Amino acid sequence: MEPSRKRRKLHYRRYLCDYNEPLPRTTRYRMAKIDPLDDDDESSHSDWSEDDQVSNNKEASLDYHTSSDSDATGATVDSEQSHDEHANCDGVVGASMDSENGHDVENSDEEEGSLNDEPEQQALYDHTTSESDSTGVSLDIGHIVEDCDEAEVSLDDEHEQQSLDDYTNSGSEGLGFEHHSSSHTDDYDGGDDTTSDSEQMVNDDMMRSPLYQGALVTLGQTILLLMAFAVIVGLTQDGLQTLLQILSLILPQDSHLPATKYLFKKLFKTGKYDFHVYCPKCCCVLENNACKRCHQDFDKNELMKNGNFFFTLPLIDQLKHSLETSNLGESLNYRKTRPTNPDTISDIMDGKLYKQMCKDSNLKKDYSFSLTFNSDGVPIFKSSSFSIWPLLCHINELPPNIRKKTMFLTGLWFGPKKPSISTFFRPFINEMKTLSSVGFEWCSNAKIVKSYVYAIICSCDSVARAMLQNIKQFNGKFGCNWCLHPGERVEKGKGHVQVYPFHEEVTERSHTDMIKYQRNVGTGENFGVKGPTPLSSLPFFDIVSGFIVDSMHCIDLGVMRQLSTLWFDSSFHKEPWYIGTRANEIDRKIEQFQPPSNITRMPRSILTRAYWKASEWRAFLLFYAPIVLKSVLPRRFFEHFLLLCQAVYALQTTCITQLELFYASQHLNEFVLNFETLYGRPHMTYNVHILLHLSDSVRNWGPLWCYSAYSFEGCNGFLLKLYNGTQSVPLQIVTSFLLLKEVESMGKVLMQNAHPRVQQLFDTVVDGFNATKHVRRVNGTVFFGHGCSRALDLYEKDAVEQFLENPVKDQAIFYHKAVYNSQIFLSINYRRKLKRDNTLVRRSDGSVCQIVGFAKVESHTGCEHALCLVRKCVSKPRLFLQGYFGESRCQIKHVMSISSEFAELTVLDLSQLSDKFVVYRQENSCLVCLLPNSLERD
Repeated sequence: MEPSRKRRKLHYRRYLCDYNEPLPRTTRYRMAKIDPLDDDDESSHSDWSEDDQVSNNKEASLDYHTSSDSDATGATVDSEQSHDEHANCDGVVGASMDSENGHDVENSDEEEGSLNDEPEQQALYDHTTSESDSTGVSLDIGHIVEDCDEAEVSLDDEHEQQSLDDYTNSGSEGLGFEHHSSSHTDDYDGGDDTTSDSEQMVNDDMMRSPLYQGALVTLGQTILLLMAFAVIVGLTQDGLQTLLQILSLILPQDSHLPATKYLFKKLFKTGKYDFHVYCPKCCCVLENNACKRCHQDFDKNELMKNGNFFFTLPLIDQLKHSLETSNLGESLNYRKTRPTNPDTISDIMDGKLYKQMCKDSNLKKDYSFSLTFNSDGVPIFKSSSFSIWPLLCHINELPPNIRKKTMFLTGLWFGPKKPSISTFFRPFINEMKTLSSVGFEWCSNAKIVKSYVYAIICSCDSVARAMLQNIKQFNGKFGCNWCLHPGERVEKGKGHVQVYPFHEEVTERSHTDMIKYQRNVGTGENFGVKGPTPLSSLPFFDIVSGFIVDSMHCIDLGVMRQLSTLWFDSSFHKEPWYIGTRANEIDRKIEQFQPPSNITRMPRSILTRAYWKASEWRAFLLFYAPIVLKSVLPRRFFEHFLLLCQAVYALQTTCITQLELFYASQHLNEFVLNFETLYGRPHMTYNVHILLHLSDSVRNWGPLWCYSAYSFEGCNGFLLKLYNGTQSVPLQIVTSFLLLKEVESMGKVLMQNAHPRVQQLFDTVVDGFNATKHVRRVNGTVFFGHGCSRALDLYEKDAVEQFLENPVKDQAIFYHKAVYNSQIFLSINYRRKLKRDNTLVRRSDGSVCQIVGFAKVESHTGCEHALCLVRKCVSKPRLFLQGYFGESRCQIKHVMSISSEFAELTVLDLSQLSDKFVVYRQENSCLVCLLPNSLERD
């Protein structure tokens, strides 16, 4: 009796694994009828026997089959076949097998079975195996090179280089990574013409030539668009290969676009990064497989499988690359060109400690700048404890709109545990010592200039801050990062908590005292200091004042969320502040709010507060709660809350006067002083206590928006999009981040003189803008839509000519949507009725206007003007809220009441529109809440 299909299939695989000799011709033909990957689709098997071309291809593949050893996966490939012949072949000719249990792992996450291009075929033909990992799946070098995006890494020695090449991940959570060094690129030729074709495609003239005859886009622009799209959307390797194959079928024959992902990726060179393996006992970086501290040798392969490694990216290379290619060097003049006032604080440069540092260091020199850095854990898998700890920084001297977008990744820790600060931060600190003392040179406008760089501010949450300072956490004695408040343990529920009651006089920590306590650990009172920290050696960094109170974690996710729990949690239903029974009433009021587009998240029900993000808590604190809680929360608790609302708003405004800073500090002191009286000592948490240090952060380093963690958290979320699957997660993130930086810098060159549609699409892909088909730019204003061309009526023409003081042509183009200074404005006639309101604005003189439309008018001299047609509110805004708590008078100046009636038409320049509002509409009036600034994004 003929053996069953399943037994024939198993026999076929064992034959491939056990013998180096090719199968007999009849056996090969018989096996070709059996798809080793599919036992159900019989129709596909019959096609193989009828297609002579496919059969011949399979016989040739089996003839060239080589086997590593009995535990390895057999890979069959014809190294001389052309790419086109393999593209027509159905199925995979090789089969992978687990030698221990016989399970098919052909389609597993660890290995790819498709043979899509010549280099991959050659790599499989030159198949070299390492020992099987814990899953029984063996590794081939060709697969590593394919999956590592042709990355390069600096290696300490040849042994480490070999271990990186042979390494594969053994766990399902991506503990390790796959890597190749530059030396393997030469072996990874995949055919005779691969290298020459790639070198030919890098030719500058070809990159600037049209993709095909008559195309709007050049070859170089097309390659940039495709790579940016692949990185941003997280396109897999197979997805990129498929996309290139589809384009090769669609495009004309004269197109030079690479048809394989291997040739495509060879056109890009990512930046440098270093790989470090550390001792699992003391976290000391290994040198030559040995730990100098433990005096013990380790197997780096095993350590990499366990996740004992991290990446560092040289900061000097990133800075030089960005300053020279992204025109950031010109933006460094913002420190000198921005408007200043000695009585106000409007940016980091106005801070007391920043000014002092300019006197004591080279920071005052032209082209020198400072950094704000951040590190925080980001979970990457919902089903495990693995997380990444990126080390990010941005340049403080750049304009705010550029500063938040220009992030530099200097390190990446990966694993189930928190990083060792002395190990992870050591390369960054050593590099900052060089940058602050020696500096680095770069080219600005064909001139060599020198920059000195200083890391002066650290923005992070309370957990990371205690790690970096190497002091006790906030739940221990002397756990405050800025003062010597001892705290105390009190009962709460069934346990005890550490609280910080208000004290009139508390000694402030200082950098000098912290260094002394670090040296005296174990010999006496150290006031919570656990030992030395490497950040103490960071040049010009104050180990106390260099850390700021982050508004995102302290206020939005801290105090505001704590207050909502007290107000709405049913466990406090007996307390006088409890208002949980009126949650539905509050929800109905919240639904009536219309925030502008500056607030990315629409208001949600208070019943879903457990899922609110930090930006939602910020909006609730500043805009929603002062209005919806006015008649709901008992008066003394409501007026106490207004102290926090007004103080936080003042500290987040674009420009803070010294008087406003004084009143904000007074309000915060009053809030903390009375918090224990109103809510009880068990609720005097650490977040409530550090509100007392909030004003000092603003006095030293500028408004809260300058260094809040929102921009860093946004970058962390972006990093999570740079990998797919669970394999090689840290390497994917690092290489994708550097690759995207390379794409942006290449775009500055290849996108010059590009077609407007091409340039717009590139900006859309790289910067994440919404793609818009019809855009018109006039004097810094961007109009959206087709526009309506019509004649100006008498009122409109009179208003326009009166504003411009010059006659204009009768014909004009009208729009309903415009963007100026990165803010979106809409007219009341905008057809899409949204839940947001971008029509109410405040003029520079303080009056409130409603936007009727936008117009592009042309004078008789040919000059174009972008104008805004508005109607002014008939009454001046009036204060809606003010309270008295003790001796403090609190006026909520950003919440105002206005009339619903507007006067006749008038014309403004868009530069006169200073601010937008959160709108709360009532029957006969309207409440508006002014945004503190237009610079901070969620």
